[in-house]
Amino acid sequence: MMNLYKLHSSHTKLSTISITSIIAFTLSMPLQANEDDLFFEMPVVLSASRLEQAVSEAPIAITSIDRQIIEASGARTIPEILRLVPGVVIGSNANEWGEEAKQVVTYHGHTDQYSKQMQVLIDGRSIYEPIIGGVNWNMIPINIEDIERIEVSRGPNASTFGSNSFLAVINIITRHASEDQGHYVKARAGNHDIADLTYRYGGSNGDLDYRITATTQNDDGLDAKKNLNTYASDGNVVTRQYSNEIVENHDDIGTGAIDYRIDYQINNNSRLTYQGGYGKTDLEIKKNYASDGIKPQRESDTINAHQFIKLENTVDDNNSFIIQYYYNLQNKTDQSRSNLIEVGAPIDDFSLDLDFGFKSERHNLEFTHFNQTTDNLRLIWGVSAQQDIAKSPYWLYDQGTIRREIYRLFANAEWQINQNNLLNFGALVEENRTLDTEVSPRLALIHKFNNNHSIRIGVSQAIRSPFIAEEFGSTVYSHDLTSGGSPIDFTLLERVLMPNDDLEHETIISREIGYFGRFLEDKLLFNARLFYDRIDDLIQLERINDLPDEIDNYDNSAHIQNNLSSTDITGIELEMDIQPNPSLRFYGNITSLKIKSNDTPRTLRSVEFEQSAPEWTGSLMVIKQFDEHYSGSLEFHYIDEMYWMDVPRNELNEDSNYRTLDLRISKSSRQSGSTSEISLVLKNLLGEYSSYNQAPDDGPVVIHNFTGYIEYAVLFQ
Repeated sequence: MMNLYKLHSSHTKLSTISITSIIAFTLSMPLQANEDDLFFEMPVVLSASRLEQAVSEAPIAITSIDRQIIEASGARTIPEILRLVPGVVIGSNANEWGEEAKQVVTYHGHTDQYSKQMQVLIDGRSIYEPIIGGVNWNMIPINIEDIERIEVSRGPNASTFGSNSFLAVINIITRHASEDQGHYVKARAGNHDIADLTYRYGGSNGDLDYRITATTQNDDGLDAKKNLNTYASDGNVVTRQYSNEIVENHDDIGTGAIDYRIDYQINNNSRLTYQGGYGKTDLEIKKNYASDGIKPQRESDTINAHQFIKLENTVDDNNSFIIQYYYNLQNKTDQSRSNLIEVGAPIDDFSLDLDFGFKSERHNLEFTHFNQTTDNLRLIWGVSAQQDIAKSPYWLYDQGTIRREIYRLFANAEWQINQNNLLNFGALVEENRTLDTEVSPRLALIHKFNNNHSIRIGVSQAIRSPFIAEEFGSTVYSHDLTSGGSPIDFTLLERVLMPNDDLEHETIISREIGYFGRFLEDKLLFNARLFYDRIDDLIQLERINDLPDEIDNYDNSAHIQNNLSSTDITGIELEMDIQPNPSLRFYGNITSLKIKSNDTPRTLRSVEFEQSAPEWTGSLMVIKQFDEHYSGSLEFHYIDEMYWMDVPRNELNEDSNYRTLDLRISKSSRQSGSTSEISLVLKNLLGEYSSYNQAPDDGPVVIHNFTGYIEYAVLFQ
């Protein structure tokens, strides 16, 4: 079986020692744990196959970040929480090529500022952006206070959620409205102009529970250091140097959002859930220092809204169904004029009218049926229809409004073969009207040595469909050039991107061995995953240097998205959760992986893929309840050297790795009718670092430095 994985020698050695030791230790473990010593229960998840399953019985490695960890992190944003997931890396891409500051979340690399190979859901509602892909984490109208847990499927999960559930799936699960009753206020203030405020009210009326949350977040973004590089006559950097002077980074952000949830128990068998939200984000966009002035410094406004309704009905003990519909809207306004473009006689200098805004909509209707076929067989199946609507003068210059329909049929089953063996199998068939019909299957066998220890062997296949801008993208800088009032031969200044009618899906085949164990009378949960992933038909930009005669460009070249590359990813992930006593908890993980490009001959693109993920990452969180009133947490992260795929290539520098240390200390108090808590959060205690581009050619280097803020929260019930 080890040959199947073709692992890097260091991974193989580590994996063999780990799994051999684990299996040997399991044989001496008792069949059952002492329930009196159980401090936390076995996590139960929904995201692996849509069936409620213990983590140890899921067909895929899955991490569940619970409410205690979310609160202890002191995080202001969801990506900060996701740093605790094995293999996940986050970065802030405010760099010299500008555009706009984004938080980027990636799992196992292969990404630039648009992390396109991860599906992201909120209560099963997909929020990835259909035009340019990925998720803009600055613009999600959801409050961290309303999140119950975050489940991350580490590996392909297209058999459950369809295309784009490729390298991983993040499912953010919010709290039932009945769990948030009364008035809740939370205020936060700190350096970097941090000023946040949240107000929530929850109530009930008979069988109806409801919650409404309003929030605003504001800060001045990240700091930056002035660029003092020296350059040769050809423009290449001779020496890299930055001053200690902090310069304006033009990434100030302000968000305001309101979201609401209603849970209505219609009768003993039926429940209705309705959710909605509206948010607006104002973002200052930094100047593109490396360009010729086409993209000026500017601001953008983005509106996000959604509606989600779900009906759950239990027919009998063996049958239930869900009907749900959701609508997503994202509308971005980003208009400006370029700096003066000097062309030279006989053409007059001019400025371009620029519009980088877009509007995208998604309608999704889904039916799901659960059936307990026999005592040993559970089945869930369903169908869905989805329509994406997109319009963008920049990304879809001459394409008008794009409408794309996707239809899915899926099924997942869990078969208890006997007391020790469990088989999970499933598949999803997806029809995309502009691409071929694809099938994404998965098979996983789980063997239980006893009640505390199990091993999983699985294989799955998934696809990533091209996003609309990849398939239909057409980007043009256009101006009617004139000389003395007479038209010149062409009107195009530059065609940047052309559509590709022959673009195919990206595909992945993932093979894994997983282990789950409970030790020390259930005080220690341990999860290991050994994996080998093969990814084919990776979509990348390709430059065309000989355009058709009817296309006028200054240099007769443009870019097109194409299926160009193939990679292998091998590695191991180890995750532990330890609670020695009810007041102390340790949660940590270690990931080691290697990406190998299969491009022949090797190109710069090969290096980009291989350097797009760190070889080693690790996290550790310690949560301590000192007494009835005082608690604290300490959070450490280590990220090995890596480059994001839109960062200029250099040799990997071991100094580019970084470590972070965060501290949170809280004091809570209870009075008649209210509970309050005041917290001090200190981040980046080990010094400044850059999470994206440590050595830009132009413009300042963006840094994460010390951040501190005070939080005060009070709940009136």
